[in-house]
Amino acid sequence: MNNKLLHNRVFLTVSISLFIFLLLLVLSSPFYVINEKIKSFIIKTKNEIYLLDTTKVNKLINNDIVVINFDEKTLDKLWFPISRRDYKPIIENLNNAWAEIIAFDIIFANNNNLDIEWDDIFAKSIKDAWNVILWWAIISKTFSGQTIWVIEKPLDKFLTWALAFWYYQPNVDMKSNVVTSFRPSAKIYDVNKNLSTYNHFGISILKAYYSKIYEKNYLNYENSDKDFYYLRSDYRVPFLLSNSNDILINFVPLPVWAENKYSKFISYSFLDVYENKIDPNAFDWKIVLVWATAKWIKDIFTTPNWIEYWVYVLSNIVNTMLTKNYLLYLDKNLELFLIFSLILLSVYFNLSRSWYVLVFSNISISIIFLVIFPISVLIFTSYLLNHLFELFFALILSLTISNMVKYITENKNKNKLNKALSEYVSKAIADEILSNSWKINLDWERKKLAIYFSDIEWFTTISEKFEPEFLVWFLRDYLSEMSDIIMDSNWFINKYEGDAIMALWWAFTPYDNSSYYSCLSALKQQKRLSELNEIWWKKWFSTIKVRIGLHVWEAIVWNIWSTWRKMEFTALWDSVNLASRLEWVNKFYGTYICVSESIYEEVKDLFEFRYLDKIRVKWKNKPVKIYELLWLKNEVSDERLEIKNQFEKAVKLYLKRDFLWAKKIFEKLIKQWDNAPQIYLDMCEIYMKTPPSDDWDWVSTMSWK
Repeated sequence: MNNKLLHNRVFLTVSISLFIFLLLLVLSSPFYVINEKIKSFIIKTKNEIYLLDTTKVNKLINNDIVVINFDEKTLDKLWFPISRRDYKPIIENLNNAWAEIIAFDIIFANNNNLDIEWDDIFAKSIKDAWNVILWWAIISKTFSGQTIWVIEKPLDKFLTWALAFWYYQPNVDMKSNVVTSFRPSAKIYDVNKNLSTYNHFGISILKAYYSKIYEKNYLNYENSDKDFYYLRSDYRVPFLLSNSNDILINFVPLPVWAENKYSKFISYSFLDVYENKIDPNAFDWKIVLVWATAKWIKDIFTTPNWIEYWVYVLSNIVNTMLTKNYLLYLDKNLELFLIFSLILLSVYFNLSRSWYVLVFSNISISIIFLVIFPISVLIFTSYLLNHLFELFFALILSLTISNMVKYITENKNKNKLNKALSEYVSKAIADEILSNSWKINLDWERKKLAIYFSDIEWFTTISEKFEPEFLVWFLRDYLSEMSDIIMDSNWFINKYEGDAIMALWWAFTPYDNSSYYSCLSALKQQKRLSELNEIWWKKWFSTIKVRIGLHVWEAIVWNIWSTWRKMEFTALWDSVNLASRLEWVNKFYGTYICVSESIYEEVKDLFEFRYLDKIRVKWKNKPVKIYELLWLKNEVSDERLEIKNQFEKAVKLYLKRDFLWAKKIFEKLIKQWDNAPQIYLDMCEIYMKTPPSDDWDWVSTMSWK
């Protein structure tokens, strides 16, 4: 592909966006079940929040729906199946309580051979009530490999006097296995291939209900268009999508204050109605559904509320239409357009080289598309999103793929620059500089950082042993080994001055654990130096010792330059001067790693230090405590730890003016090849002859450097 196109942001944005969008379309099938679960959760949660306000319950639950349950206590007394003679008092008691509609889920398809007389009495009860609705079962059966729909209906003697009949065929989603919608009517061919239209239970119930209330015949009214199904000319029920034949069910969740699982709709036991233990006005103008809800009767479906008995699936259908609390799906084409817009915006901003733009844009896009838009749709409208998971996944894909492309297109040049930059700073710092996560400041900046100085002891004398070419070879070997340790620990080597090294820790990066890594790096250098000395001794019969000074404090880091000719990044201020002097202080005390009080205070729990002195360096009035870095905590030998303890004991005696006892300890330590006590031993001898004044501040003043 043309390199110019690969670096064209608009071209890359469109290409990547189209690829991601097509990928989402290919993956739409496995996302379907996830979306259905998300929608179920949202519907349930939305209604549960709504139901927290008891004053709004009637807006979601219509109290004109009453359920009569074949519960456990009913079946314990009347047994199952219930005799048809037991339905006569039910119909009579409900009508005496002014029930408007009575709907049974029992099909009554077979003759009662044990007592035909009771079939006739039951039929007469239906005729006298004139508000009973029965149902027809539409069952799929296979004959000779061909599936046909078979209608199983009640006995004619019952059906003749029923107010209406209806079918129940739930729309069980084949992928999610959840009931979310129903079809208001169905055109079905019978065995004789005759086409007939059958209304769903909910439709038949409501048509019968309104026929009785308004004293008009809506039972045979049938009308619909691409957007609505009409119960009557002035009562339209929206389809879930335009040109669809299904209606979404708004399942009402169980209220949080409910005492039992049936309380979301008014319910009574079949036995209580049978024995007429009910309020005479309990069923006034009500739609009564007579159903089986005993635990051992597995008449259940999976719904957004998880498991629902058949009666409550149907109750929710009637309730949805009575409350007119309809749910609709947002237009799929509009959703796909929004998803593609999300991908375009996300990819375009993700291809930006600015870290701020990338973060701000992704946060903004996420809030708009994944928070504000879905919440606005769900709270302020009756719409549901078809592709809510795709919205979320599109953002992830956009971020991932666009950054992969950006990495591929920019990686070649970045690797070249990284390699060149790594010659001057550590690879980690070079990676940080090239990561676009922060901006290099070419002006001065005040920041806290660790400062390092090292120098080879008696280098001038040692260098006299070498020819110039060997001296260069030796320095290259030494500086290479030490520099690798420094840069592997994310130091920035500021400069080399012959054998001396100056380095800065966190000059570029914003982290604040420089004291720990500076001490660790110094110890690694001394360890590596001892290994190199063994090699050099075999080659040249000579070894070296290196003094290191460490200090952490605020300094001014900046670039100094002659425009277009020379530039150098460095640090300066009082803290830099102190670090330089601490390197030289090692010579005075016979130590090799000297650190400041600020280093000690930050990492004293991680490393073993020996207190050396409180000094005032040249041209500074404020004294500073200095320490010798020994090794990692709990890794110092018992012998060296004992020397440290004895030295610090002697220093305390020295500060208490007990110079005689302090001198004895210092002399003993010198015999153990400890160099640090020598300066104190000399001072003890001086003060024993000429005691210090009463205002002695215990501070050693350095007159050099």
